[in-house]
Amino acid sequence: MRLGTYYRYRMLGFSGLWNEVRATDDVLDVGGLDGYVLSRLECRSKMLVDPDARPTFDGIDYVKADFLTHNFEGRQFDRVFSLDVIEHIPTGTEPLFINRIAELLKDGATAYVTTPSKDIRVFPNFLRAWVARKWAHDKCFGYSADELRTFLKDTDLECQLVELNAPAYLFWYLPVRALQDLMPAGFVNYILTRLAAYDARHAAGTRGYFLLKIRRRPAAETGPWAP
Repeated sequence: MRLGTYYRYRMLGFSGLWNEVRATDDVLDVGGLDGYVLSRLECRSKMLVDPDARPTFDGIDYVKADFLTHNFEGRQFDRVFSLDVIEHIPTGTEPLFINRIAELLKDGATAYVTTPSKDIRVFPNFLRAWVARKWAHDKCFGYSADELRTFLKDTDLECQLVELNAPAYLFWYLPVRALQDLMPAGFVNYILTRLAAYDARHAAGTRGYFLLKIRRRPAAETGPWAP
């Protein structure tokens, strides 16, 4: 398993995000590859769309397709996850990507989109460009908060932008990656869990990641959104 997949799952868990998923929810993962995150959730239905989808876990409907062009045949979801995917799609398609997610949300439903910050910092930071290549960030390393808000400016969606600074993970990422093959998988996961727990308590800052919580507001709802 990729370090980022397990770390992200644990860090978002410590942040309380998975507690928002209900047993009655229909859940879609956009770009989830092997479906690890979906496999850990308790919900009514699970669907994954990815051009490189790798069926690995039971109970997941894997669809090997381009999210932007796949026909969902009117299906909608209570939760849509897209974790560190938007920075990989073609330049200029980001607003289309967000609007596509919006079309798939039921009234009152929520999408969760994570992406690296444009100002992400790894240690040592002179290896930033090398890390970008390893992460296949050929288009960009990430986005600023203002750029992310721009992708939603022509929608009627409600959005919260949450900082996920990830100081411990980004400091220890390269050493852990270098030693990953020399350590038992369980020990690597233990290290990532401890890093994720620390980062969940020190999330403020813009040199790590962002989480967009995007909600389709029911027409009859009044008052501010309090997720």
